[in-house]
Amino acid sequence: MTSNRIHALPVHLANQIAAGEVIERPASVVKELIENSLDALASQIDIDIEGAGSQLIRIQDNGEGIHPDDLIIALSRHATSKIHSSEQLSHISSLGFRGEALPSITSISHLTLTSRQKDADCAYQITHGDTEITPASHPYGTTFEVRDLFFNLPARRHFLRSNKTEQHHILTTIQRLALSQFSVGFHYKYANSSKLKLAIANTFEERQQRVAKICGKSFIDNSFYIEQTYEDIALSGWLGKAESHRAQTDVQYFFINGRVIRDRVINHAIRQAYGEHIPAGRQAAYVLYLTIPLDTVDINVHPTKHEVRFRNARLIHGLIISAIQDTLSSTDNIAIVKTPEHDSIAEQLPTYHSQPSSLSSLSLNLDTPQHLGQVLTLLEQRYIISQNSQGLHLLDLQEANRELQRQQLCDAIKDNTLRCRPILVPIIVSADKQQINAAKQHASTLNKLAIQFQQHKNGLMVTAIPSLLAQCDINKLMSSIFTALSHEQADIECLTALLQQHIPLISINNTDQAKHVIEQLNVMPITKKWCIALDQRTLSSLFST
Repeated sequence: MTSNRIHALPVHLANQIAAGEVIERPASVVKELIENSLDALASQIDIDIEGAGSQLIRIQDNGEGIHPDDLIIALSRHATSKIHSSEQLSHISSLGFRGEALPSITSISHLTLTSRQKDADCAYQITHGDTEITPASHPYGTTFEVRDLFFNLPARRHFLRSNKTEQHHILTTIQRLALSQFSVGFHYKYANSSKLKLAIANTFEERQQRVAKICGKSFIDNSFYIEQTYEDIALSGWLGKAESHRAQTDVQYFFINGRVIRDRVINHAIRQAYGEHIPAGRQAAYVLYLTIPLDTVDINVHPTKHEVRFRNARLIHGLIISAIQDTLSSTDNIAIVKTPEHDSIAEQLPTYHSQPSSLSSLSLNLDTPQHLGQVLTLLEQRYIISQNSQGLHLLDLQEANRELQRQQLCDAIKDNTLRCRPILVPIIVSADKQQINAAKQHASTLNKLAIQFQQHKNGLMVTAIPSLLAQCDINKLMSSIFTALSHEQADIECLTALLQQHIPLISINNTDQAKHVIEQLNVMPITKKWCIALDQRTLSSLFST
């Protein structure tokens, strides 16, 4: 008779089983290591892959680095710098926190960890199996070098797909992480050949360019940019038009608090929102971001942390459906949700603005002489020639739009109706002690200007800015504001003028977009600063000697 007695597993076998939960394939290693780099506040991450990841995975970052005394324990089970108490489990903001990834990786590969903190004279290195660290040459930051993945588990290697398939999984993983972290630059090389290079994307235009590079320009050209806020929940991102449905789910990205998520509640809400707008068997395209209080979502559900559990799933489900349905059904750039009369989630949502990336044709009222008329020609993505009942006009649309936004900003501040736009990935702005103190002293004034921030060890972490400044260079904007505050220039008029200076010029990509801008300009006085009548005298003066 065989005795099936209970016994403790050997440590190396327990580690290999744990690795199976987290490390499904080389792309899983890439994901776990990049997330560690992101948690270390890296602004640049370089990825080198050989042999589809089974030979080499090297991740180098310029983050905070690891203290030399912590290098050995970093490779042991349940070691983490991100959780210190059970209370923190309900407020997890870091991407990795279990302390399982590195020991799991080391149990099935040959891992070398090299790291240097900014205050260290040199870097230190440890290889799995070593009991001591050794000095090494290395810039500030950390490098994870993983060689011979699954070398001791030939059965796991046997189940890997072809190199082409594994490469695709790695690229997809990097693209997802790059879409979740616009403030970080990424450079992916395969066999020393550059495959993907993405610069830091702080402005709206730069972020849209990154989305276009990953999802395709056709997606951007056929999508809406939407923004929705409900109390302390915000939904934003790019939503593909219904008529631009796809055969595959290759352009479906959803992020919660900067984390890549594949969740049944989210997927069901999006499918239901598109409903009959998309034929059966076809797929919607979207890149959407949800920010939600940390204590209202549980990410500690699955080892890969792709699934979540919401405290109020019905609210999230209803918000997503309402936002998408109203955007799809809107014929202009403003969708209005009526005041609630029933206890329905969809009816409880506020007014929001959805801005098409490529606007549909707009008809203009040419009967009123004040209207600027019909667009004839677009020049240099900035100037247009229009015609109305009074003749031809040359317009500097970029300058005109900026003047309009400056006036809108001023009016909103005076009326106390300035809208706040949460920053999905908060930006840390360098600030000295005087600037930090000045910002804290005038926090209430900044709040009236829709600017929100928190103190950070490296300066001030900006979490929200005015929605009218969504496309500006946030670092430059906040640096100038903090400098002004430190010089006692904290009155509303002074700060309003400062904000107006940072309203960026927009790029006019096509005549449809130009028509939309013109329709907005028809509510403001025409000035020679941005509009010139192309009469005979003006045209003749262009050729005078």
